[in-house]
Amino acid sequence: MHEANFIEIATMPEDFKNILTLVDFSGASVHAAEEAALIASKFNSRLHLLCVTPTSNSSSLFPPEIYFLKIAGNKKNSTELAGEKLKKIKEELDNRFGINAECHEAEGKLFETVQQYAHDLHADLLVLGVKRENWFKELFFEDKVRSLIKAVGAEVLCVYPDSNSNRLKKIVLPIGKFIPKRKIKLAYELAKKFAANVHLISLNKNGASLSSEETKILMASYQYLRDITNIPVECRTVPGSNLAQATVQYAENIGADLILVNAGSESFFKNAVLRRWRGSIVNHSSIPVLSVHAINEKTKHTRYRA
Repeated sequence: MHEANFIEIATMPEDFKNILTLVDFSGASVHAAEEAALIASKFNSRLHLLCVTPTSNSSSLFPPEIYFLKIAGNKKNSTELAGEKLKKIKEELDNRFGINAECHEAEGKLFETVQQYAHDLHADLLVLGVKRENWFKELFFEDKVRSLIKAVGAEVLCVYPDSNSNRLKKIVLPIGKFIPKRKIKLAYELAKKFAANVHLISLNKNGASLSSEETKILMASYQYLRDITNIPVECRTVPGSNLAQATVQYAENIGADLILVNAGSESFFKNAVLRRWRGSIVNHSSIPVLSVHAINEKTKHTRYRA
C-alpha cells in the first residue's frame, strides 16, 4: 500500500454512522429496512426508521416508486396504528440484527421532511425501497426518486423488493472520466465489512485500444484501489455506448449484489429514439444501486495522464 494513499484513507471519516430509512409498511420498504439494518450491524451504525404521513395537500408530491402511508378514517387512530407498526418493525430488526433502531414519525411534505431529518440526524446513508418503472412512466412523470437523491446530502441506497438482502459478495463500480476516489473508498469499506469482491469496469466504445483515455483511467483507478487494500478486484472494459446500460447488463450477468454510481452522468440511460430523454439507472436495475455524492470531485480530481 502506498503511504500517501494509506494516509488519505486513514484520515477519511468513518462512513455510515447514521442510517436513515423510510418505512411505509409496504413489502418494498420493509425489505429496505432489513437491508439498512444489515449495513448498520456491519458498520456499528445508528439506524433511524422514519415514517412520513402526507398531509391532505402534500400526497401528490410522494414518489410513485415509494409507497407511503395513506391516512384514512380517523386520523388519530391511523397515526397510533402506524406508530405501533413501526415499533414492531423496530423490535424485529433489533432482535434479528442485534441493533437498537430508533423510530421517528412525521407528517408533511416528503422532500422537506426527509431533508430535515437527514440534516438533524446527520445521516450518512438514506435507504429507500423502490420499484422499477418502465420508460413511458419515467418519461412522462417526474423521476421522484432521482429528485430525492438530489435533495439530500447523504449517499442514497435504492433497494428493490426482489433483491437479496442477505448477502453482499459482488460489488460493481463503473469508472467514467475521472478516478472516483470517494466511490472507491466506499466500495473498499463495504467489501471489507462483507468480504466482497469489487468489479471495476469502464466502457469500451467501438473496440477502443488499450491506450484510450477511458482505459487509462480504469487502470489508474484499479491501481488506486490495489494500493489501499488486498481484497479481490476484477478489472475489465465492457462493450457498449452508454456506461449506465453497460453497467446494469454486466452486473446482471455476473449476479452482482450492489452497484455504486456517482449521482451524475454515469447514472443515466439513453434512448436511441428519444435522444433527449435520459432515464435513471435506479428505474432500470434489479440490483440495489448506491448513489454516491462525489462532493466537488469533478472539479477537484486530477485526470490521469500517462
